[in-house]
Amino acid sequence: MSLAIVAGSGLSGLASILQVEETIPFERIAGVGAATVAGHAGQLLRGTIGGRPCQLLLGRRHFYEGEPRAIARLIDLVAEAGATSLLVTSAAGALRRELPAGELVVIHDIIDLQNRRLSAAFDEDRARLTPARGMRIDARLVELFEASATSARVAWQRGTSVCTSGPLYESIADVHFLQFAGATVATMSGAPEVTRANQIGIAAMSVAVVTNPCTGIDASVPSHAEVLEASAGAAVGLGRVIRQFIEKL
Repeated sequence: MSLAIVAGSGLSGLASILQVEETIPFERIAGVGAATVAGHAGQLLRGTIGGRPCQLLLGRRHFYEGEPRAIARLIDLVAEAGATSLLVTSAAGALRRELPAGELVVIHDIIDLQNRRLSAAFDEDRARLTPARGMRIDARLVELFEASATSARVAWQRGTSVCTSGPLYESIADVHFLQFAGATVATMSGAPEVTRANQIGIAAMSVAVVTNPCTGIDASVPSHAEVLEASAGAAVGLGRVIRQFIEKL
């Protein structure tokens, strides 16, 4: 199996585990365009990890950047190049006080407030898509990732992510609502990539890297600088997990 990874905000350090053979800037990819958010390098790297083929998207195009087709295009591109499995990572705010920065949350379900299940509306060739029936997280990939995190001695737990539209952080009232809905972490990404993988038949899973408490969880005020710092620190442990994960595929 060939793996593709989407690296979220501040996780560009994951490039250190890849033996890079090719680098493609997003702006050179038709239908994508340059990444516009700090902490997103905007590059597609192709190479190997431990001798296994891997593609690494350093950053992503978010729905709020105004290019909804770009999200699907990046996933289509790695699939066209041979990816059969997709690991989506996202920086995330904790919706629970006991979740520390740096913790990995292996996502077992996604609350999709972006409603990207309708993304087929942006596709010019809808006939080739598999109709999305909810959000499908691949159970085998999750099992292998959890075993890899345990072996790598990286702290993790299971949870549910909520994918909001962004780019603003949640209000206190938002946080109360999301907690009531059963979410563990809040992100502005992840759902579109998993949805697209579902549509084109690629096994997909998602992992959230906790970077900060959401508004009102404690007295701190969320900031993107804090997100990038926490993500960069977590990238080392996540890289160890991915090395073991790709060996198990």
